[in-house]
Amino acid sequence: MKKIIGIFFLLGMSLGLSAQDWQDAYLFSENNYIGTARSAAMGNAMTALGGDPGSLGINPAGSSVASYSQFYISSGLSISTAYASGTVPSGSSEPTGFGDEVKSSRTRFKMPSFGYTMNFDTGRRSGLKRMSLGFVFNTTNDYTHRFNASGVNSHDSFGASLASSADGYLTNVMANEDWYATGDASKMPAWIDMVGYRAGLISGVTGADGAYIALSEVIDENGQFRIAAPLYQEYGRQTRGYKGDFIMNWSANWSDKFFLGINVGIVNSSYGMVEYWKEQPNNPSDFEPIEFSDGTTGRFAGMTMKRDYSMEGNGIYAKLGAIWLPIPSLRLGAAIQTPTAFNVIEKYSYTGQSEITGQYRGAVSSPEDTWGYRIRQPFRYNLGAAFALGKLALLSADYEYVNYSQSAFKNYSGDEYDFGDYDFSTQNENIRNYLGASRSVRLGLEFKPLPAIAVRTGYIWQGSGVADGSEGAKKTVSFGLGYSSSGSFYADFALRFRFMPTEFIVPYSYYYAPDETNPYYKVIDDGILTPEIAVDSTIADAFLTFGWRF
Repeated sequence: MKKIIGIFFLLGMSLGLSAQDWQDAYLFSENNYIGTARSAAMGNAMTALGGDPGSLGINPAGSSVASYSQFYISSGLSISTAYASGTVPSGSSEPTGFGDEVKSSRTRFKMPSFGYTMNFDTGRRSGLKRMSLGFVFNTTNDYTHRFNASGVNSHDSFGASLASSADGYLTNVMANEDWYATGDASKMPAWIDMVGYRAGLISGVTGADGAYIALSEVIDENGQFRIAAPLYQEYGRQTRGYKGDFIMNWSANWSDKFFLGINVGIVNSSYGMVEYWKEQPNNPSDFEPIEFSDGTTGRFAGMTMKRDYSMEGNGIYAKLGAIWLPIPSLRLGAAIQTPTAFNVIEKYSYTGQSEITGQYRGAVSSPEDTWGYRIRQPFRYNLGAAFALGKLALLSADYEYVNYSQSAFKNYSGDEYDFGDYDFSTQNENIRNYLGASRSVRLGLEFKPLPAIAVRTGYIWQGSGVADGSEGAKKTVSFGLGYSSSGSFYADFALRFRFMPTEFIVPYSYYYAPDETNPYYKVIDDGILTPEIAVDSTIADAFLTFGWRF
């Protein structure tokens, strides 16, 4: 995992612009259905069940299962909790860095689903008995998350990683007011390095233009760069946003035995991420005074780098679904969703600041860069079965299949934010190599001890779409209660817990140029072991749905 993360950071450096790759295609394509409180409580095992507006995004045929029209609205609360700490390398007894165990949390209010369905009775006793039209919004992913990591590191530093990736670029290029100074992306420094240089996190080595040293480093008697003394480091990442589908639905009911439906889905997505790196002396007196070219001296007191990233996306797809009742107590369902044509506008920028005792150094920020592209998101297939024990209980099971290796980046021209002639061939090859098929199983149970009261529970096992199995499965358990009056009003409550697979993050790596004649092409220096952070996350969601049938 460590090598994979580092490699794709380098891809961003080689572009000199942005870092679209298979991780983005996967992140923005993955679904985590929410729907109504009822569907969430039953693990969204709704492919064969229908009748609930939360099922429409999974199987369009579900809207005509109900014999009534309805309006509903859902609200919710998400609490993300994460535990982060450095991993222990093989052969060692302690982490390389970030050895503290840090707990972080983030809370967000949301409105995951709302809409209405209109049911039209044809008056026939058989054949085409009813048709339904629906307009609903269902959230299909929630990006609320936060983690922080910290600890003492005596071996390496983030500042030194910037220096290693900047090596080879002349100082006049690093300092040029035009951030696109070279005009050649393959010879353009990464903006994070340019900000690091301009903010003083790294500086040029005297007498060696194109070589850089971090504030936290010294050159020893053998001419080798090393960390001057132990550092206290922090790294953190916070994400926000959602992905949701505005669904226009039509479905029909034939003799209460066969139901057919179609959706046109308009996808809207907003994603934001802020990540930061901080370093400061663990013991300030361990760092010797630094003499600067203007004759002043001061001690290294700290450095900070922050990256702001945002994405706005929209797309469109179609979905066809059917439900069949071979016997009154058994329902079988299936649905297929076409690839989504997903348009993306992304923005990113960096801000850096260094701290020297006795000096004031203001923050330095890069411009906000903006780029646009397309992602073709893959087909989705759903199968389901539901069994009813009279009016007492329902048991439902779903299977979903998505092959993320069918995703692809595409350029679109004629837009001020396009990539010009860039064809994304490298990124699309990475998608085929690193992504694969994801299989998910969803189970739901509803029990009605009283006609007006329902008790529900559900379970989801969502397999990873990463081909090499380095990402584990996501697991969700859910519980809920429902109330339905003898009139038109109903209310449902759901509580669910999502257990995310452990995420392994390498916050920085060192780099070198294997070909001395081409200092702009760099690879990870595997000879230097930099920290790795393990993040374990749990997300608790609570939903409340109010609805009226008419």
